[in-house]
Amino acid sequence: MYKSKRIRLRAFTENDAKLIAEMRSDFEGVKAAGGRPFPTNENSEKEWISKMYPNGLLSNITFAIEENDTNLFVGYCTASNINYINSNAHVGLFFHKQGRGKGYFKEASILFYGYLFNELNLHKVHSYALTYNDIAIISDKKIGFKVEGTMKEHVYQGGAYQDALVLGLLKKDFLEINDLNAYVI
Repeated sequence: MYKSKRIRLRAFTENDAKLIAEMRSDFEGVKAAGGRPFPTNENSEKEWISKMYPNGLLSNITFAIEENDTNLFVGYCTASNINYINSNAHVGLFFHKQGRGKGYFKEASILFYGYLFNELNLHKVHSYALTYNDIAIISDKKIGFKVEGTMKEHVYQGGAYQDALVLGLLKKDFLEINDLNAYVI
């Protein structure tokens, strides 16, 4: 699996369910990603995990992000709506509060996008960021994402509609500015 000096991507286990439930209930974390926290519990997340890895061609791929030294679950990365004909997918990375502020975003992004581009041979990935989420926008741009457009009043949040940016990343642009060998061990 894809691994760096500090973190690795791995399949989910039932042991991750409690922390996933905490993440989905964390208002600030979920709001920054354009969502809303919703009531969930460990059993619901165990059920979600159990359905995650069916046999056959996957339209969604999700990996846990784990610290190498502590085996601590710190977040997850996901590719959804994988289109194998057009060779693209929607992507996102989400971190538990215990994984934030440690510089894992860039590392996990490079590992995950390296996997998607090299193993699945995707040509492009895209993500959305609410226009007020400067951290996400700046972080994505550092990896090579480019703003491709704005979806006006796309997300209803806090009593008002928010604009969302569409950010795209081509395989060639990613490989040009990111050295996978510096991360993947």
